[in-house]
Amino acid sequence: MTELLHDASALASWGAAIVASPWTGLDTEFFRERTYYAKLCLVQVATPDAITLVDPLHLDIRPLGAALAGPGVKILHAGRQDLELLLQETGVLPAPLFDTQIAAALAGYDEQIGYANLVAEVLKVNLAKDATRTDWAARPLSDRQLAYAQDDVRYLEALRQALLAELDRLGRVAWLTEDCASLNDPAHYDFSLTQLVRRHRQGANLPIAAQGRFQALLLWREEAARQANLPRAWVIADAVLVDLALRPPKNRADFGQRPGLDDRQIRRLGDQLISVIEAAPERPAHPWPAARLAPEDERPYQALAALVDARAQALGIGAGVIGSRRMLKEIAQGAPPQELTRGWRAEVLGTEGDRLLAEIAKRHADAA
Repeated sequence: MTELLHDASALASWGAAIVASPWTGLDTEFFRERTYYAKLCLVQVATPDAITLVDPLHLDIRPLGAALAGPGVKILHAGRQDLELLLQETGVLPAPLFDTQIAAALAGYDEQIGYANLVAEVLKVNLAKDATRTDWAARPLSDRQLAYAQDDVRYLEALRQALLAELDRLGRVAWLTEDCASLNDPAHYDFSLTQLVRRHRQGANLPIAAQGRFQALLLWREEAARQANLPRAWVIADAVLVDLALRPPKNRADFGQRPGLDDRQIRRLGDQLISVIEAAPERPAHPWPAARLAPEDERPYQALAALVDARAQALGIGAGVIGSRRMLKEIAQGAPPQELTRGWRAEVLGTEGDRLLAEIAKRHADAA
């Protein structure tokens, strides 16, 4: 039985079925081209008995949150954005979790493998891909769209069983439990200055004073976009913020003929921009890592990367599953070593990893 659910009483009944189910497959469809917050258009839910498509455009889905916090395992593929949306719409993060992309990476598949490719490789089922870029906000949904949406959760439990058996054989089930549990930390889905810095890496190329202004402008734009629920670039473009940080205006006349900033924006935002720039700190609150590694950071980075590569090769997994190159570079530049110092990653890197990370930390502490 499959249905497009848009009735509150039916959702309550379906929620009870989810709570009683040993497993629930989850996926979402959304778009965010014209908004700051992603607009949730569809929630696909599978249990042993049925696949149901929940219509959040015509239904308050907050009751779904309580159901998804029930005891059964919740299965998703590359589920971080789905989880962020469900938290946004229901106030609850589904738990406990099994992410099939994470499981596949720990079993030796490509760490970014897509759902359709994983289904093809593990289950030998070829899924249609013709609705990948469909308009999920349209109503009514076509039979083709509904079939595509159903398939997105139809094979999640079969994938879980196959991958769980392989991870059990490899002795890595505890690794999966650890990585999936981290997805249930609400802090992952909160806005942070660290995320803003990582998203706008061009700040590393600016002089220090301009970095402080650029960061202040980015924070101002983030809040303006959030309040208006508009894409960031619709408020003001990145290139304009960089230009304002490098050539700070003292008054409206100083805006001149800046590319990407029209008269309407100057009238509406000019005074705010000047105030933000004038109040900006001399140095950024969260400095950008240098775009290029300093010579003194290059050797420890190469040593750490070589260790990660060697351990990953021995395990038959991608090096990025242990730690991405970006993460390793940031650690070499003095960033906290994050998950490399705990759990299965710390065990895999062993005493050599402990020694390298301690050397990096000591060097940066001595230089401070």
